[in-house]
Amino acid sequence: MKKKKARIVNRKKFFAFVLTTMLIPVLIVFALFNKNNVYSSEYESRYVEIKIEKGDTLWTIALENKPQKYDTRKMVYEIMRFNNLAEEYIYPGDIIKIPITNENK
Repeated sequence: MKKKKARIVNRKKFFAFVLTTMLIPVLIVFALFNKNNVYSSEYESRYVEIKIEKGDTLWTIALENKPQKYDTRKMVYEIMRFNNLAEEYIYPGDIIKIPITNENK
């Protein structure tokens, strides 16, 4: 039995199909495995570095650096996230970054 050969009738449609079928899985994989943190538009990429002194806590640092009418708990969370801190412990001599919000301007 002779095998029938496939023929490309419309090259543009064929290449569009091939490109689409290759591009969609790549985009899905990129979307699923993208490890970049997405920050809200509330923050710019600007920050202030603070050296931790004896007696400092994340709560007191958040109180001193948060905008008016901004939830202190949210600021503590944002500081921890901005510095990739898994725990709330900070030690004298550490340097942490405090994100600057648009409200601080």
